[in-house]
Amino acid sequence: MLKISRAPGVQLSDLFRLALLAMPVLALVLLLRNPALDPQFEIPGFHFAIVTVTSLCGIWLAALVLRTAHRLREPRMFFLGLSFLAVAGFFFAHGLLTPGVIIRFFSTGIGWAPLVGLALGAIFLALSSERLRAARQSRWFAARGWILLGLLLLWAGFLALSLTVPELLEGHPTSLSAYMAPAPASGPMLEEYGPPAADGEPMYFPWISVTILSISMGLYLLTAWRYARNYRLTRMPLHATVVAGVIMLAESQLSFFLASTWRISWWEYHALVLLGFTTILYGLLTGYRQGAGLTQTITSLILDGSVQALERSYSEVLIALVAAVETRDPYTKGHSEAVARLATQIGEAMGLSPETLRALYQAGLLHDVGKIGIPDAILNKPGRLTPTEFELVKTHPMLSEDIVGRIPSLRPTLEAIRWHHERLDGSGYPDRLRGDQVPLEARIMAVADVYDAMTSGRSYRSAWPEGAVRTYLRQEAGRLFDERCVTALHRALQQQGETAGAAIATQPAAVGGKL
Repeated sequence: MLKISRAPGVQLSDLFRLALLAMPVLALVLLLRNPALDPQFEIPGFHFAIVTVTSLCGIWLAALVLRTAHRLREPRMFFLGLSFLAVAGFFFAHGLLTPGVIIRFFSTGIGWAPLVGLALGAIFLALSSERLRAARQSRWFAARGWILLGLLLLWAGFLALSLTVPELLEGHPTSLSAYMAPAPASGPMLEEYGPPAADGEPMYFPWISVTILSISMGLYLLTAWRYARNYRLTRMPLHATVVAGVIMLAESQLSFFLASTWRISWWEYHALVLLGFTTILYGLLTGYRQGAGLTQTITSLILDGSVQALERSYSEVLIALVAAVETRDPYTKGHSEAVARLATQIGEAMGLSPETLRALYQAGLLHDVGKIGIPDAILNKPGRLTPTEFELVKTHPMLSEDIVGRIPSLRPTLEAIRWHHERLDGSGYPDRLRGDQVPLEARIMAVADVYDAMTSGRSYRSAWPEGAVRTYLRQEAGRLFDERCVTALHRALQQQGETAGAAIATQPAAVGGKL
């Protein structure tokens, strides 16, 4: 028997990428602990240039996403675009307030602009990664104009206040380095992170900035974790670039808070924001160049449920294999996709890892491809099969295993494919496994396969009512089927029904109350 490959966990290449992403933090620590390696480079013109370039990258990214969000009426995509716009807009204000370039005086707003922008970006980014109910999606999208107007007014008000009241919040530093500095240094931006208060007033501990930074960093890391989970599920490169970009934005805040003005460690936070934007933009452009349309590429940024994410990610090879089977047996058209969805939902209800969910989805699509080797006369026979014919049909799991096993990346699916007809009491086929010999993935596939097969019509029988199939599975749980899998199926179906009901309930409101 062919040795089966289990679904891998976090891969070594993923750990290597995480190690690379930790390098900016290690570099920051090294520079802060060794001042001799962290000299000052006071170049206001270059500061203005790099901040402007960063802002333009962010605005371009925001425009692409917001345009697609408007076309698709997708509120989470709208929030994603707003996150890029918020960071880019306030970074642009940060550049405009550079003393000695456009304006000739110092304003405390130059230190607060990136802090506020990154915080707003974190909030909108976290909202974009939420799974919103249909009713909430409609309400958020209906309010998109007011939200965008509010953001623009906030930006304009901040810039106006920074120019007209440049000494606002004096004595409230935005960085720890400004609070701990024994005396101000020289130069036009000596007070960028918050100058000492005038007339000998005390310098306050930066509680405001600490609070804002803590919340925004937490939101960035939460969003990065959500995209990382989706990457483990779908292995879509775009999600990996988003993880990298978001982590860089989070790391930039550490440099912002800890570094002293003009030092290399201070320049690092500017570079990290620029790299964060360009990394995400690179992912979008790469997906576009590989043949996916721009709309499809941007849409894949939205984090849906496991089933929807996997449906977007499976390749043309899998589609072709499934289509080859379904053209042979019209009664099973849609069966493979239905089993793939159900198996994934069962696995999700059981709390399985993203890698296992991916293997379950692929196995569901491919579990019957071996039927391509069964004669049409047997597949589409309207009556009962003879014992000889049934023995031939029982070879399809092994044929499926042989076909799929030729593709190395699909080998983690082989347990579920070969043994999806095994039963706990040993009455299944092809190997008559019993009890714990049946792998969990195969048990899940068995429940999903039986449920969809029995609720669908065949050439030799009509479909069973859903309630009757659920009763049958409960009755046979523990003897033929795994009880945990049957329970998880019922939970998944119940949740699916509630979601569908909520979506139907919101339809009249979405079309102005007309059915």
